[in-house]
Amino acid sequence: MKDKLNARQRKFAEYYAQSGNAAESAVKAGYSAKYANTNASKLLQNTTIANYIKELSDKLKDERIMSAKDRQVALSDIARNDGQDTSDRMRAIDTLNKMTGEYTVKVDAKVEQSEKLSDVFRQLGGEGLSE
Repeated sequence: MKDKLNARQRKFAEYYAQSGNAAESAVKAGYSAKYANTNASKLLQNTTIANYIKELSDKLKDERIMSAKDRQVALSDIARNDGQDTSDRMRAIDTLNKMTGEYTVKVDAKVEQSEKLSDVFRQLGGEGLSE
C-alpha cells in the first residue's frame, strides 16, 4: 500500500494516523501551509492515502490493546503489591480467578435410560409419529 505513495503522501498519512489533524499533518509532511489549509481534505479523499491511514490506524489500535497475558501480569502485580489497598488486591485476585476459570464448576453426570422411558420411545417411534 505505502509503496504506491510518494514520500510526502506517506508522511502525511503517518502524521494523520497519529494526530487526526489533516492540515497540521500536511505541513509536517512537507506541504506548504497554504496548500495544507486548502487541500488537506483532498489528500484524505485519495483512496490510496485513505487505505494507508486505515492500515496505520488499525495497527496503532492493535498495539494499544492489552493481550490476556498483559492483563494477567498487571492484575498479578496489583494482587501481590502489599502497598495496595486490600479491596483492590482482592478484586484483582477475583478477576484473575475468573480469567483462568478457577470458579468453573465441573460436573460429571451419568445418565441412564430407564426401561419405562425406552418403552415410551419405542411406542412413539413405531406408532403415531408417521401420521
